[in-house]
Amino acid sequence: MAGKSILGPRREPPSLAQSCERLERWFGSCLGEEILTQQLALAEPVVERLFGYHLLQAGVSSKVDFAACSRINHRFRLGSSEKQGGAAVADFEQLPLPSESVDVVILHHLLDFSPHPHQLLREAARVMIPGGHMVLIGFNPFSLLGLSRLLFSSGAYQVGNQLRAARVADWMTLLDLQACSIERGFFRLPLQHRELLANTSWMEAVGARWRLPWGGFYLIVARKEVASMRTIRLDWRSERKPVMGAVPTSLRVSKRERRQ
Repeated sequence: MAGKSILGPRREPPSLAQSCERLERWFGSCLGEEILTQQLALAEPVVERLFGYHLLQAGVSSKVDFAACSRINHRFRLGSSEKQGGAAVADFEQLPLPSESVDVVILHHLLDFSPHPHQLLREAARVMIPGGHMVLIGFNPFSLLGLSRLLFSSGAYQVGNQLRAARVADWMTLLDLQACSIERGFFRLPLQHRELLANTSWMEAVGARWRLPWGGFYLIVARKEVASMRTIRLDWRSERKPVMGAVPTSLRVSKRERRQ
């Protein structure tokens, strides 16, 4: 029959609002809180260095405020549902903001759980001013945390897109965004046990020191490229130069006109 597959009916991916509701509870667990702590520690020095007039923050959880350390006066948050709070509820694939109006955009795991991550990234790039910055945080599929997402699917964080940092950076290039830096964090085992997480904190120092590629999440800082202006140089030497003592043609009078 048409519309049916051998493997059974195809499951529609959950909406971003549905994913955010489940992730909000998961980020309140031991593992979720530890990951948020690591993400905040990695993002704060970056956000603090960025300047501008307007900062947009959008993410899957309202338990952490990445813009609290920012020096930008106008900071606002958009949510996918009323439960997330924020200044307004918005469709991130069609942001209700004018183009080139925001200086800094912070995206927290939105690409991981959006049904259309490329369109979401395109909208975020559209509202950024030339020279503006984007801070993007996502789960790393090539990590111990990412491996648990592949093997199990019971947790809220284990359902979503498996987007590599290199792939996201390639998408950014197509949108005139240049990835300036990529950092990773949470190199420990994804355990829901507070004591075990505390006892393996030394793995964070080792992973950060050697810049190991298998951190549980990545943080990309990208800058929107400014359209370059092409300078046109005029070759003044190719122009005809007036000869000294020459009389312009319009001022020449023939001998007959003088005699008359």
